[in-house]
Amino acid sequence: MKTEPTESEADDSNMIEVVFFKSDSCAFCPRAEEVIRETINDFGLDTFKLVIINVSENPEAAEEYGIFALPTVMIGGVSITGIPEPEMLMKMVLGAKVMTKKKGES
Repeated sequence: MKTEPTESEADDSNMIEVVFFKSDSCAFCPRAEEVIRETINDFGLDTFKLVIINVSENPEAAEEYGIFALPTVMIGGVSITGIPEPEMLMKMVLGAKVMTKKKGES
């Protein structure tokens, strides 16, 4: 008998990681975060692992990822800067899903 894993038991390796870089002084970051959250909610929360990095608190993280402008969202190793269009986020998500499946097959 197969049961659905609870949230704490769920294997997040199948989840698509969405990394959002923002700062306290960024005027466009709140709107960008809103667009990202709305878009991933449309897909279903169990599909994504949203990681928010506030570079005001953690500037080294932006350097590690090579992020030089804000707001920036990174999905599947692809990043876009500025307030993302929902259509572009969808394309990035679909690309990340394809890459996740390919990794699982090898």
